[in-house]
Amino acid sequence: MAEKGIDRLLELTDSKYRLSVVIAKRALELKAGVSPVIPPEQRVGIKNNVTIAMREMATGKLEWGEDMVDEHRLHSILERSRVQQHESLLAAQGSPASESDEPDLF
Repeated sequence: MAEKGIDRLLELTDSKYRLSVVIAKRALELKAGVSPVIPPEQRVGIKNNVTIAMREMATGKLEWGEDMVDEHRLHSILERSRVQQHESLLAAQGSPASESDEPDLF
């Protein structure tokens, strides 16, 4: 974690381990499409979800605890997102020809 103010973030949790877990889970939530809790002007030029999660925590706007998204649920959300992206790519490229579209050779 190369974010300025790491000491401040450590003060907000009871251990380095908890800080790492909270930030990692929040970054996964952001990747899955959960909206950030900090305003857009505080995210200008930042594309890294880990950095956004750390900024959220530093501002005190990130609530964490037992109510964070379960990892299994989060992974299923991410998998659905990947499938949707893949299907969108296929649709944009034009779906592959089915067997019925093949010309008869005989």
